[in-house]
Amino acid sequence: MMDYIVMDLEWNQNPYGKSHCHTDLTFEIIEIGAVRVSDDRKTIVDSFQQVIKPRVFKKLHYKIQEITHFTEEELNDGKDFRKVIRDFLEWCGDDYIFCTWGSMDLTELQKNMKHYNLERVLDFPLFYVDLQKMFSLRYDDGHMKRNLTSAVEYLNIQEEHEFHRALSDAYYTARILQSMDYDKYKDRLSIDTFYSPRIKEEEIFVRFDEYTKLVTREFLTKDELFADKDVRLMLCNKCDKPLKKHLDWFSDCGKTYYCLGECKEHGYVRGKIKIKKCEEDSFYAIKIMKSTDKAGADSIYEKQESIREKRRERRQKYLNREIVIEEWEDEDDD
Repeated sequence: MMDYIVMDLEWNQNPYGKSHCHTDLTFEIIEIGAVRVSDDRKTIVDSFQQVIKPRVFKKLHYKIQEITHFTEEELNDGKDFRKVIRDFLEWCGDDYIFCTWGSMDLTELQKNMKHYNLERVLDFPLFYVDLQKMFSLRYDDGHMKRNLTSAVEYLNIQEEHEFHRALSDAYYTARILQSMDYDKYKDRLSIDTFYSPRIKEEEIFVRFDEYTKLVTREFLTKDELFADKDVRLMLCNKCDKPLKKHLDWFSDCGKTYYCLGECKEHGYVRGKIKIKKCEEDSFYAIKIMKSTDKAGADSIYEKQESIREKRRERRQKYLNREIVIEEWEDEDDD
């Protein structure tokens, strides 16, 4: 039996603006709230809540205060982050999966843990339920990202507590988990990539119904990354056979790459590679190969043509600028 640990965080940021941000900590966690939901999702069986005394940004940002209604006195009575994390993970137990509204909470949790030298404490690879993504797949277009309040209103969940406090938001997220058609999307787990694979053996490969996902190890340069055959290979997400290439990998701006191929048995497959930069100036990639139809294939052709057109426009603007500069220089000579 595996419990769902439905978690939410509240955090503070530098009250004096981005230019004064701490080098390794943009957001400092000031509250953790979580509820434990039973394996069958029918029952909320326990809860955890703790305010954390800030050590980095000791003054509340006015927006954070406005949204959460925290007082500085309340924060000063909070506990030390390291103790709270140890208590929280002990409360989580041994057999659970995190469930969050969006992907930021786990990222910021690990950033804060790293700041306090509590690195790589959580499982690797770290699979979790991104309920915001699943909600979008079920009720919207798969891309729209509703905020928690909107989703609660959409499902007509009774609003018993104020939003924007960690335990309340964790409770509402759990109620969405219980209320929506979760079983249809329960296998669409997300993978947290705050810590990327370091060696080949740690690379993450997952096969879902309609797509495969590969999270590569770190490479020193983008050229080295794309020289790796597992990155460049265009394989069917259903049978792993090589695709007939229609469009080889092409890029929009050097961070995202696209391709299009066709499998004799399973039809069109579109590929996407996102290049991510690590803190140590190295790179890793998230590669997705996904089944698509004729309309989806056409959209990749359109994307390539759109990128080409933008590049032509940029080149023309550059040429026009050079012509103007030359004309100015000619006038100066006169």
